[in-house]
Amino acid sequence: MKIQSVNKTDYRKKLNQFTIAFVIAFALLALIFGSLFIALFAAPIVDPETQSNFRYNLGGVILALVTMAMLINSIKKHEFLKDIYYVWQLKQVHNAIYRKLAKIKAAQAEGDENTLVILAFYYQTLKQVYELDDNTLTINNVNLEIDKLKQKLGDETYEQHVHQFEKSMLNAY
Repeated sequence: MKIQSVNKTDYRKKLNQFTIAFVIAFALLALIFGSLFIALFAAPIVDPETQSNFRYNLGGVILALVTMAMLINSIKKHEFLKDIYYVWQLKQVHNAIYRKLAKIKAAQAEGDENTLVILAFYYQTLKQVYELDDNTLTINNVNLEIDKLKQKLGDETYEQHVHQFEKSMLNAY
């Protein structure tokens, strides 16, 4: 995975627009599908207060969620969503690395060269995501880890390691 430059202002603006559009579309679809299920499948009862349409509304919510997932999957590579999709992919890679972080650090202590590449990529992209998401609470820890790696490797080697990362490297741990 290659590191991309992301304009924070544009990213935040697009993310907010996408989030609002998603919530509105999801709510509308859930209402429409729920109403449609009630109209099609609910048996007419003399006293409507005793009938529960919970299952039809739940079915509408589930169908709306599936519809939104299919829609997002079909448009995720659109130019408007480029930065949002990139950050989403980074967060997935971060989760994969984090789940194996103890093993990676243990292998680093034994001198495994690939761990330095993985850690350099992990901390550099974690810093990028934290800056984009305004996560100021834990960015200092990330900066400390980056400084440790730079002291160990040197600035130039560190930068090379950041760009050598391949997701398949995680399979070894």
